[in-house]
Amino acid sequence: MTLNEWLANNNTSPESFAASLRVSRGAVLKWLSGERFPRKGALAKILRVTNGQVTANDFLIGPK
Repeated sequence: MTLNEWLANNNTSPESFAASLRVSRGAVLKWLSGERFPRKGALAKILRVTNGQVTANDFLIGPK
């Protein structure tokens, strides 16, 4: 599942997702657009916050 899909399915804004990860809103927006790939520490947080539904491989698919 892509991060875009997860955010939509969980009615979560990029801002609140960023806050839950303790990263900037800009970082999340860059991940969503495919401009940047999350760093290792951020990937671990994403995996935890999404209960394993968004993985590193999901960022390789690209934005939808």
